[in-house]
Amino acid sequence: MGPQVRGIGLDIGRKRFSRAWVTRLLETMGELGLNTLQLHLSDSTGLGVELPGFEALASPGALSAAEIGQLSSAARACGVRLVPELDTPSHAVALLAGHPEWCLTDRSGAVHPDKVDISNPDATAHIRSLWDATLDLFEPEVVHLGGDEYLAAPWEGEEERRPDRYPVLLDWARAAAEEGAAVEDAYALYITELAAHLRPRVDDIWLWNDHVVPASASPLVPVPNDIALDVWVRWRDWTPSVNDYLDSGYRVLNSNGDLLYFVLSGDGKPNVTGLKSGEDIAETFRPTRFMGLAGERSWLDIDAAEPRFLGAKLTVWCDAADSMSQEETWERLQTWLTPFARTFG
Repeated sequence: MGPQVRGIGLDIGRKRFSRAWVTRLLETMGELGLNTLQLHLSDSTGLGVELPGFEALASPGALSAAEIGQLSSAARACGVRLVPELDTPSHAVALLAGHPEWCLTDRSGAVHPDKVDISNPDATAHIRSLWDATLDLFEPEVVHLGGDEYLAAPWEGEEERRPDRYPVLLDWARAAAEEGAAVEDAYALYITELAAHLRPRVDDIWLWNDHVVPASASPLVPVPNDIALDVWVRWRDWTPSVNDYLDSGYRVLNSNGDLLYFVLSGDGKPNVTGLKSGEDIAETFRPTRFMGLAGERSWLDIDAAEPRFLGAKLTVWCDAADSMSQEETWERLQTWLTPFARTFG
């Protein structure tokens, strides 16, 4: 029995893909034996679906509720599971439109329109309502909470990495947990509460890995380990690795950002040959090969028999949505899909 998840991620938050385009992707996935399509519904520049009751937040050309219904039927026919992702608490400009009071404020008084103030109960109630609409529309078995890039990455500047950069988060976490709580504990509290809200209606919950503190670091508030971690990055050799997450009891997915990111970028188009291409996937990748260190082409291989290994995903990210048309995106993606599918044996 191979990995449970043989998946593709598609960023429809930043680029409009027609229903016909997504249907063609589903059909191709079915032919290749790929069984999971994660739809990245939202990002800072847009919301790619009309959620019932929140249609005003959707981007022009977003998929309608009726089109999502048609795609759900097509996915079932192709043997593909749809996994919706509403990315919070960061990348949330589109979700917070019209409500600057729900945006996070830092120690200097600057407002961050892309970040949810997770200490604000009205803001978190709004996010739960958006998720309720998402569940009503998709009726999914699995959801992805997003959860990446809310707190500073190790490579950011000293001011960005200050532990007291967001006093409102510290105050909230210390009131909810205890005096020694840090911003990472505030993040974990938010994820814990959101997951508890969703859990009765879904079978599983996924989360990007970059702010999850493993048990070895003794977090005051751990992210629950019944949430599966989607491991896309390891920024430094002192930041958690896939092995740290496994040792903490988490199940893991592999979204290796150095091999499996098909990125529409202003700096260039996804490669057809050479590094970071379908050719590279064929020569280098295996589903159990996780990132060892970002940008260094170092890998951490785990045992293929590891019971908490769920599978792997190749993701189409649309950082520069207009850098390629839908058709050119399709043509280049074909050079990645087949090599990726073949890595599952």
